[in-house]
Amino acid sequence: MAGDLRYLVEQLKAVSNPLRLRVLALLGGGEICVCQVAETLGVPASSVSEALRELRRNGFVTERREGRWVYVSIPVERFPLLSAVLAAAEALPETRQDLARLAEVRGLPVQVVCQRQRHGAPEVSRA
Repeated sequence: MAGDLRYLVEQLKAVSNPLRLRVLALLGGGEICVCQVAETLGVPASSVSEALRELRRNGFVTERREGRWVYVSIPVERFPLLSAVLAAAEALPETRQDLARLAEVRGLPVQVVCQRQRHGAPEVSRA
């Protein structure tokens, strides 16, 4: 139940993980493919999927499928906790670096990014 103490505690636990917080910060800029998240953060897609599973379970993200690709986003109806978390995360140096990297990754076709993730190809250079 949304108004209950245990629910709030579970939500706080969900955002208290560094990877999940970085994923949320990326999603603050709009919908992206799971492969783009993994490429941007330089972590395996399996780690991103695990982080997204917990975020989805707590209502922080939604997903949609388009062919072979899974796109994730933050629900349009943001609740106060999520808005506060995103505002705090956007101020972090790590998040600013992630968002700059995401801009590079968004410049590539999703198919290319996802293929790199599947085959372990080198990621885009981090200049």
